Amino acid sequence: MHFLFALGGALVGGILMDGGPYSPFGFLFGGLIGLGMSLLRQQRRDINQLRQDLDALGSVPDREAPVDQPAPAPAQTATPTATATPAATATRSQPMPRPEQPRPAPRPREPSQLQKLAEELLQRVTHFFTTGNLVVRVGVVVLFIGVAFLLRLAYETGLLPVELRLAGAALGGLALTAVGWRFRNRSDTYGLILQGAGVGVLYLTIFASARLYGLLPMGAALALLVALVAASSVLAVVQRSQALAIFSMSGGFLAPVLMSTGAGSHVALFSYYALLNTGILAMAYFRHWRWLNWVGFLFTFAIGATWGYEYYRPEHFATTEPFLILFFFYYLAVSMLFARRQEVELRSVVDGTLVFGTPIVAFALQAALIKDFEFGLAYSALGAAATYTFLALWLKRQAAFSNLLGQSFVALGIVFATLAIPFAFDNQRFTGAAWAVEGAGLYWVGLRQGQRLPRFFGLLLQAGATVAFLAEIGSPVDPALFLNSAYLGTVLLSLAALFTAYLSSQHVEVLGRWERPLRWVLLPWGVLWWFAGGLREVARYKPSGYRQFEASNLNEHLFILFAALSLAAVTFVAQRRRWLEGLLPGFLLLPLALVSLLGLDLYWDRTSLFTDLGWLAWPLAVLAMFWHLRTAREFSVLATAWHAGFWWMVTLVLAWNVAAFIDMALPDTVWSLVVWGAVPVAATALLYRLRDQERWPFNAYPGAYFGWGWLAMMGYLLGWLLVMGQVAGDPRPLPYVVIVNPLELVQLAILLLGIAWLRHLPTASALRSPGTVVIGAVAFAWLNLTAARAVHFYGGVDYPLDSLLNSDAFQTTASILWTSIALLLMGYGARQSMRISWLVGAALLALVIVKLFMVDLGKLDTVARIVSFISVGVLMLVIGFFAPLPPAREADQEGEPA
Repeated sequence: MHFLFALGGALVGGILMDGGPYSPFGFLFGGLIGLGMSLLRQQRRDINQLRQDLDALGSVPDREAPVDQPAPAPAQTATPTATATPAATATRSQPMPRPEQPRPAPRPREPSQLQKLAEELLQRVTHFFTTGNLVVRVGVVVLFIGVAFLLRLAYETGLLPVELRLAGAALGGLALTAVGWRFRNRSDTYGLILQGAGVGVLYLTIFASARLYGLLPMGAALALLVALVAASSVLAVVQRSQALAIFSMSGGFLAPVLMSTGAGSHVALFSYYALLNTGILAMAYFRHWRWLNWVGFLFTFAIGATWGYEYYRPEHFATTEPFLILFFFYYLAVSMLFARRQEVELRSVVDGTLVFGTPIVAFALQAALIKDFEFGLAYSALGAAATYTFLALWLKRQAAFSNLLGQSFVALGIVFATLAIPFAFDNQRFTGAAWAVEGAGLYWVGLRQGQRLPRFFGLLLQAGATVAFLAEIGSPVDPALFLNSAYLGTVLLSLAALFTAYLSSQHVEVLGRWERPLRWVLLPWGVLWWFAGGLREVARYKPSGYRQFEASNLNEHLFILFAALSLAAVTFVAQRRRWLEGLLPGFLLLPLALVSLLGLDLYWDRTSLFTDLGWLAWPLAVLAMFWHLRTAREFSVLATAWHAGFWWMVTLVLAWNVAAFIDMALPDTVWSLVVWGAVPVAATALLYRLRDQERWPFNAYPGAYFGWGWLAMMGYLLGWLLVMGQVAGDPRPLPYVVIVNPLELVQLAILLLGIAWLRHLPTASALRSPGTVVIGAVAFAWLNLTAARAVHFYGGVDYPLDSLLNSDAFQTTASILWTSIALLLMGYGARQSMRISWLVGAALLALVIVKLFMVDLGKLDTVARIVSFISVGVLMLVIGFFAPLPPAREADQEGEPA
């Protein structure tokens, strides 16, 4: 309802001022008049309600209520025994069924907040136009508009002498005020309305006399205005009318604006505003009128900012800076007085708009005043930090009012102390992102007070801060790394969003339905701004003396260091504050590290990960990941995957660095390639040895370390074994010996590790059969690759592998090798009565025979062909003698053919 009145007044004021130089202020002045009238109407309604309640209490009969007595028992109707039938007797002897209790009606669904607001708005509009002294309300508005039109016409046409016109206006204003005071006790706020109108007329008259016509010296006009403000403030305090105070102060603030010619002294204007704010401060001592405080705050800083935008010059600094500091301390004191009054009345709240809005607005204006001063913002931030810290300590020492206010001052002191450092290096601008701090503060106050409106405006202010910050993209930025206002803006946006997400997660029970999901938006939003700012800073850092790939590596390592420290700090705060959702950002470190590894412009054969600050970044990242995984145990499903990824990444980083150091010591050898298998084999073997240890994290996440996580690492190792078949495996400076060389020993260790894992599996495991097939196939391939290397080193056949496989020496060796393998499989099957093993060996032997006639017979030279056929034939004889087909099991004999 207040909004409708203000809107109507703004429209009327705009119409009256249409086409004039003061049309924007016409809207503002009219809106404030409408708001004042609405507040007066609401006060009148509250007084009437209070009187009705008192009348109702007085009308209660002066007699005591009778003492409660038990109700008389209902008379029992005597029924002759002789006339009772047996059926009736049986019926009476049986227990009567209890009457069915009526089900409670379902509770009506409570209307939503929007429906309540709409109903209340409709009721107030209907009430306004159907009750009360409507004629007086409309009449005062019409009269004020008529006087304004009359004064404007008189000014334009010179109808009456100036002195007479002004004297008549002044007498009319005094008369309205006197009549209003005479009828101040009426219940329909008749007197308050007339007093407000009279004070407004007097404001206009005094300023018109001084500014437009020069009939009064400015000093005398200022003295009269001060006296008028004081008198109207006294009237408002005595009559407990916030609306009258707002109306009086609004007229006082707007009078110099409406009558300004642009040639006046800003010292006089700000001195006058200082006196007005003194009146607001005095009223704040006696009354907790939040709307009045807001109106004074808005006028003071809005008009001051408008003047500064149009007229401020550097030479005005000495006469402007004291007023800005004075206004800052005025509203700092007003916010403290408001909190004191609330504490006295046991409400224990603070005015979040003034507490957080005053430093933000004042500091923004300060930034405009001292933009040409070196370190000006840094010193200003230090001064603000010292002020708030001192006040917080004073409140605590005095055990004074409002613990919430002291906490707010501590937070502001920390914020400004933090801002002082980057401002010392970059004072080009103060971005709109600083508004996000006020938004977070308002949200905090709204939660502490259980009010939705401050929380809504806090979120809205953070959204506005984001828009304002995005609008500044492209502005010049100081080259100092991290110590510049652009990065500071991202930090403010991020911290405000994260703090708001934390508050909403800790007070879910008081949030509305639309607020509860917001923390899942604010949390990633804050993390996004934090890393966007950090990534931008790191990416633009171009150190001198670095080659291109070295500079890229340094940037990547700086980002990993930034991410590790940032997420470790978030994890620490979340753990200390028991903020469960705050542990989620820590899971980002692992994917960020893996993406950074892919983006590094380095190769293991050129340099290690421990160059260009990598020696600091990667160990800290590993420690931060481990600590976070130890902390975030509640997210069991996500943590299981991250535990597996963690030990994979640690293994990869270790292999990368060890391979790089070995390559620098033994270049162009197989030793550095062996490390990519040796380090993962060592890590996997170590985990295999720890499989029965009852210690964290192995007992908490067995799947990550001994299940699918272990299988994934084995898959990598088996794949690495096959890929290394393309490498000859020169073990310089050692001589090559079959099997006893670094590459083939590591590959043999992989196979043995796989076999040990298969033996450890339960007999009924679904992985046992496919695992045996995979390990057997890879082992067969490894034997062939080993034979190929032997042919290379001992037979003088050069790599690559495809040409070596087509050589006569390898084909002959392969035939003998396959037959020997068949011999071993069939012999083992015969001795252990394992038909499957024997049948696999037999299939391999059949494959050898096919190879002899399809490949060796046609492609090999005579000597090689002879060796192949003779060797295979002899081995087959041995197989036939020592490895006959084992007997089938009883089940096979009964149900299946052998």
